[in-house]
Amino acid sequence: MVRRPLRPVIRPVLRLLLALLTLLVLISCAHGRYISVPLLPVHTVQVDDVRLGYRMVGSGEPLLMVMGYAGTMDAWDSVFVARLAKTRRVILFDNRNMGHSSTSDAPVTIERMAWDALGLLDALGIKRADVLGWSMGSIIAQEMALARPDKVGKLVLYGTVFEPGPVLAALDRFDSMTHEQLVASLFPAQWAEQHPEVYAGLPSPALPPAPKAVARQREALTLWPGTGDRLPGLPSDVLLLVGEDDSVTEACQSVAMASLIRGAWLARFDGGGHWLMYQTPADMARLVETFLSTRQDLIN
Repeated sequence: MVRRPLRPVIRPVLRLLLALLTLLVLISCAHGRYISVPLLPVHTVQVDDVRLGYRMVGSGEPLLMVMGYAGTMDAWDSVFVARLAKTRRVILFDNRNMGHSSTSDAPVTIERMAWDALGLLDALGIKRADVLGWSMGSIIAQEMALARPDKVGKLVLYGTVFEPGPVLAALDRFDSMTHEQLVASLFPAQWAEQHPEVYAGLPSPALPPAPKAVARQREALTLWPGTGDRLPGLPSDVLLLVGEDDSVTEACQSVAMASLIRGAWLARFDGGGHWLMYQTPADMARLVETFLSTRQDLIN
């Protein structure tokens, strides 16, 4: 009796199973149910001297989401994204030198990354989009709105600052921590003790960032001049989201910014940390939806 090798049969079966899984994910997205961000298809497009990797899910008005320091688009909470995708065409992407985006030897600055994000909108044929930025991504979002007010609609600044000092001080503290200590520091201790399951649900990047790429982002933060004196001229409606126990982008920064930006919304979550999105994704998404759908210019 001749036994045939199993490998040629197994591989097509695995491909079929993967295709079916991807299809189920996309169907779930279309119906507003749970999605897994890392399983969404990745596309790339040329923007200036790099190819930016991006994902899109949902339908409706575009919402560009800008990732923070040392992060990739895999890090967005899937519940948060799925909720927003019920009413919005959500666009996630990797900053240059990170994740699915290509690398470049050009200097990395906050302003350069802002122009990359604006270039992505142009490349996708999107004339204007609302923008949600997290941590360093919220800094990039500020620069986007100031550089091209015609391209940016409403702004959601989650865990933000108007000067680099607090973030750089936090990064200095992180340098002396183990990975476990670092992760733990981003959730308030009391909350984490009551919700130990949160650690198991944290996303892992499919393509971890290279240390050199992270170092270049840190240099970009060091060189960023801040936006304090420019905030009164910010042309966009703004929602500031922050956890009261955020140890990276402290709540006092968002409070100060709210006093400088005409008509700004300020939402402070008691017991929330820098990773607030993983603590209460559905509530955050509902608040973002309300802000984006509310008309503020009642005179016009």
